[in-house]
Amino acid sequence: MVGPLLKKRPNYKFDEVIQIAEELSDRILDPYDFIHALKQNEITKNFSVQEIAERVTGKFCQVEEVWQELLPGLGQKYKLAVVNNGTSITIPYFKKQYPFSQFFEIFINSSEVKLEKPAPNIYHLACQKLQVSPQGCIFIDDTQQNVKGAEEVGMQGIVWKDFDSLKSKLISFGVL
Repeated sequence: MVGPLLKKRPNYKFDEVIQIAEELSDRILDPYDFIHALKQNEITKNFSVQEIAERVTGKFCQVEEVWQELLPGLGQKYKLAVVNNGTSITIPYFKKQYPFSQFFEIFINSSEVKLEKPAPNIYHLACQKLQVSPQGCIFIDDTQQNVKGAEEVGMQGIVWKDFDSLKSKLISFGVL
């Protein structure tokens, strides 16, 4: 999600609460354990889960070219999904802030399904929910390891670098 769809706001100023929450969400999949860890941390214990989730989601903004130029056309031709690693605590806030449901048929969050990229089963789950085969999918992610995981189950992969290189790759795959 972060990378191809969302990026750090240009005016973002470092926030220790966000940093701690992101570090914890990278290590702790279970939402209850994640909240417990937030409550135990000397910095984050002074904030509600809602405040932390709002701060985390406020760090990001849309990659406008993707949302404006690519998603409308792709969403009309193809089934689209988000496969996101991270805590489920922030997902309602991201979904409220961004029109995911307008373009994406499914939104898979690792903490909700107890699977994380690059585990093969998370890609298979996305295919199952979309009712497609991995060979008919293109997976886009900002992490080489996650793209490799998708390729290992039969998907074509694209490592997100920037909008222009993504567009070129989609053209070379015959998608655009």
